[in-house]
Amino acid sequence: MVTPGQAVDDIVYPVDRSDAELLEKHADELTRFAPGIVGPFDASDVVSGAFLRCMLSARWPSVTNRRAYLYRAVLNEPLATRRSLARRRRREEEMAPPEGTGADEPDPEVLEAVARLSVRQRAVIVLTYWNDLDPKSVATLLGLSEGTVRRYLARARANLKEQLDDKS
Repeated sequence: MVTPGQAVDDIVYPVDRSDAELLEKHADELTRFAPGIVGPFDASDVVSGAFLRCMLSARWPSVTNRRAYLYRAVLNEPLATRRSLARRRRREEEMAPPEGTGADEPDPEVLEAVARLSVRQRAVIVLTYWNDLDPKSVATLLGLSEGTVRRYLARARANLKEQLDDKS
């Protein structure tokens, strides 16, 4: 309960408060805060991305001032998104065919090789390289251990290398 004169930032949320209630309570104010950072069109995406990043964080259960933590996450989310897009753009440029080859479509051999991977190997490849998630985030999302995700990634890379080397 807030006492008169108590700053809202001083409130420590009880441990049993559900995350859904927390988001519901602060979603409007965070969504009003976000346009000042990213503009009106991306505000709700930034808030939901920041909230999800908080939920996946190992520190989240120990956070005492969750409102401040969410504000900080909303502030940092555009930076993380920009870094992610820059990494993706860099990867795409590195993998792009030389100019003038007219090859705008992915190499069919690569698509076939990826299609021959196991379902879990394909999943970790897609989440790691196309969704730009780190192995820890992939593990959390798929309900696997981080070591298992790393093992699937290593096996998938080896399988892809073997398949594509055989075609050469």
